[in-house]
Amino acid sequence: MAKFSGSSSDFDEHDDDELVAGVLTKKATKNVMLLVALVAAVASVTYLVTMVSMNAERGLADVLYTLVFDDVWANIAITVLVLYTGAIKKAVEFALTTTATFVRPTRVNMLWWVSLFCLRSIKHVTNIIRNTFVWSLGNQIWSLIPLGIDLIKFDPETTADGVDHVHSLLTTMFDANNDGVVTTTEVQMWFVAKTLRLLWCFYFLDLSRWFMSLKAAPTIQEMRTRGSSYDREDFLSQALRHHYAGLRGDRGVSWDSQARSALIDKALTVATYLLTSYWCLSALGVNMTGLLAVGGVSGIAVGFAAQKLVSNCIGGILIFVTQPFVEGDHVQFGSIDGRVEMVGWHSTRIASIDDGYSYIVPNTDVLGSALKNISRREYVPIKLAIPFPDYVKSKTSMETYVADVKKIVFDKVDDWSVRSPVVNMEFDGLTPKIRIKAFIDGSKEKNKASDLEVQLMGAIVEKMQPSSSGSAA
Repeated sequence: MAKFSGSSSDFDEHDDDELVAGVLTKKATKNVMLLVALVAAVASVTYLVTMVSMNAERGLADVLYTLVFDDVWANIAITVLVLYTGAIKKAVEFALTTTATFVRPTRVNMLWWVSLFCLRSIKHVTNIIRNTFVWSLGNQIWSLIPLGIDLIKFDPETTADGVDHVHSLLTTMFDANNDGVVTTTEVQMWFVAKTLRLLWCFYFLDLSRWFMSLKAAPTIQEMRTRGSSYDREDFLSQALRHHYAGLRGDRGVSWDSQARSALIDKALTVATYLLTSYWCLSALGVNMTGLLAVGGVSGIAVGFAAQKLVSNCIGGILIFVTQPFVEGDHVQFGSIDGRVEMVGWHSTRIASIDDGYSYIVPNTDVLGSALKNISRREYVPIKLAIPFPDYVKSKTSMETYVADVKKIVFDKVDDWSVRSPVVNMEFDGLTPKIRIKAFIDGSKEKNKASDLEVQLMGAIVEKMQPSSSGSAA
C-alpha cells in the first residue's frame, strides 16, 4: 500500500514538472517574440530616419510619396511600427470614443444605443484592421522576392520511377500553368490567394464576435451612462430596452417577455453560428454545394429517424412563441388538472392537484389537444338560483324582493365585474326563483369569485331574515 502511495506521489510530481516546464516554455516563447518585435521596431525606425535624412533636401511631399509608394522597405518599416506601437487600437479607440461622447444624449433614445454600440465596437474594429495590416506585411515581405525565377522543375517522365514525391507535391501546389516549372511568381500568387482566403475567414469570425457583443444585454456599468428619462416616442429604442430587460430578467418583467427575449437571442445566436460557419468554409475554398447536398440528405435521414423528437422540439418553440400557458398557470389537459411546473423544448411538466404526481406531457400532445388554461380565463362566473321566501306571495312583493336582491348583487360585485350582472325572476316549473349571473374579472385577484359568492349569499340570507320577521310580526 505504501508502495502504491509512493508511485502516485511520483506521478503527481511528474505532472507538476510538466506543468512548470510548459509555463516556462510559453514564457520563453513570448520573450523571444517580444525581442524579435523590438529588434524589428528598432530596425524600422533606423531605416526610416536614414531615408528621411538622405532625402532631406527634397520637399516634404516628395519624401512622403517615396516612403509610402516607392520604397518597399519603408512600407514594411511603417507597417511594423504601426503594429508594434499599437497605433491601430489607439486611433480606433479615439475615433469611436469621440463619436460615442458626441452622440450620447441626456435621454435614453436611439442615439444612446448608437453610443453604446460604438464603445463595444472598439475591440472588434481594431482586430479587423490589425489583421489587414498583418496580411499586408506578409505580402510586402513576399514582394521583395524577385519575380520570374525558376525554383522547381519536375518532369514525371524523366524522374526515376517517380520517387521525387516532394517535388511532385510542390509542383501540384504551386504550378499554376501546369508547365512543370514552379517560379517565384507562382509561389507569390499562391501565397496571396491562400492568405487572402484566410484573411476573409478571420474577417467573418471577427464580424461574428462583433455581432455577438452588440446583441448582449447592457451591463450595470454601461447602464450607468444612460439618462434618467426615456424617449417614449422612439419605438426602436423602447423595443431594445424591453428586449434587454427580458433578457436580463429584470424585476417586474413578466415570464412571457423573458421567454420571448431568450427565444429571440437564441435564434440570433444559432443563425450567427450557422452563417459564420458557411461563410468561413466558403472563404477557405470548401465546396459548399456538395457539403449542403450531403447535409441535406443526412438531415432528411435524421429527420425521419427522429421525427417524434423533432416534432416535440418544434412544438416547444411554438409554445414559447404563442405562449398558451406559462409556468405556474393552472391548466386542465385531458384527465390532468394541475399547475405547469416546467415548459421545456421537448415536453411540459404538469403537477396534478388531485394526486400530487408530476405528469410529463410531450409538446406535440399539448398542442394537438384541447387545453383549458384556468389562470387566463377572462372572467369567473357566479351562478345562483335563490328561491323566494315563504312570506313573498303577491306579484308586487316578488318584484320588490327582486329589486332588493338586484341592489345587493350590484353593490357586492359591480366593482369586480367585467360586465353588468344579470338578476331575473324565472320559473322552475310552477316554482318561482331568482336567477343571478355575475361575471367576475379573473385577472384582478385569484379566488375573488368564491369570496364574492360567499358574501353575496350571506347578504341575501341576511336580507331574508328581517323580511320574514317583519311579516310574522
